[in-house]
Formats: sequence, C-alpha cells, structure tokens
Amino acid sequence: MDNNVFPDAVDPQCYPNTTTFVNLLGVTSSKELAEKEAGFTTIRSIELLQNPELIHQTFDFIHLKSIHRYLFQDLYEWAGKPRSYDLRKDGNDFTPAKDLPKYETQVFSRVAIYCNNKKRSNIINSAKELASCLGIINIYHPFAEGNGRSQRIFLSLLAKKVNYAINWDAAYPWEIIETSKQVHMGNYQPLEGLIKRILIDERKP
Repeated sequence: MDNNVFPDAVDPQCYPNTTTFVNLLGVTSSKELAEKEAGFTTIRSIELLQNPELIHQTFDFIHLKSIHRYLFQDLYEWAGKPRSYDLRKDGNDFTPAKDLPKYETQVFSRVAIYCNNKKRSNIINSAKELASCLGIINIYHPFAEGNGRSQRIFLSLLAKKVNYAINWDAAYPWEIIETSKQVHMGNYQPLEGLIKRILIDERKP
C-alpha cells in the first residue's frame, strides 16, 4: 500500500478466479452479488432518507464514508473505507488513491459553501450548486465499489437541508452515466440540467 493514501484505505480481495469481491454473504457469483447489493442497499437507502439522524450529518468526507458504511454494512467488511488503489471505469480515470487525502478539503469545500449559504437558492441555482458538488465528488470516487449510490444519498441529504428533494427514480441510468462523463471533460451543464429536472421544491404545495 502507498504510504500517501488514507490510513484506513483498503484493497478488497476477490474470490479466486473471479472478479467478485469477498463478501459477508459468501456469494461468489458477480450476478448474484449485484442482485444482493441492489436489495440490501435499497433498504438501507430508504432507512437513511427517512431517518437521516442515523448517522452524523456533517456533510464532509466522514459523512460520505458513514453513508457508504451504512449502505454496504450487510455486504462488505470494508464498507465505509476508501480505496488504496487507482480506479478506472467506463473510460474515466478517477482521482488517484495517493491524491485522495490531498484533494479531500478541495472536494468538500463546495459542499461546505452550499451548507453555509444563509440564503436559500432558487431551484435553478440550487440545481447548479448541487451538480457542482456531485460532479467533483464523482471524480473523487473514493470507494472500491458503491460510489454512485453513496453519492446520490449524500446529495439527497444535502438538498434536504434546504427543503429540496431529488427524485432519482425520474433519471434514466444512462443519463447519470453520460452526465458524469461530461463532468470528467469539464462540462457540468448536462448534470445541472438533469438535477434541475428531478429536483423538487418541498416548500411548494
């Protein structure tokens, strides 16, 4: 392990001759594990959204790790721990493991600005601000698995602070992937448009 990575960083092991992470359920089939993941994390997501106080609402990296730990506690011993190796997915390179500690403050400073804004933004500006937070956290991509699910819960809880809700069910899976790819190229506008479309003002009757 690189000495520059987070002290609690992990390199999860896979079962022999597979790409399936060793898990608490003993499932060796990647397809079956994906199904189990979907089931467990859906239940845990509902619990967190209905009861945010189950974890400390600090809206920083500790908070994101707590969300990941809560979502994946039934599946992985390493739930809530950052990766110790570099990650590439769908043609995108994410923040190198050795740079995760260095960029932590920069990444979550956008979240801090949103949290400390004394004036509630309208839905257009809030969508832009939330897209800025989500985009940079996605590039950060600190976990071996489950980044997207953790990020979406984090963003939903962030929006909830100022009485907005995000209807992720109204977003197509390909939209989430494609808008994330655009962010990697420096273009946040598609993600802003997506979040604006699925953002709900809970103050309106």
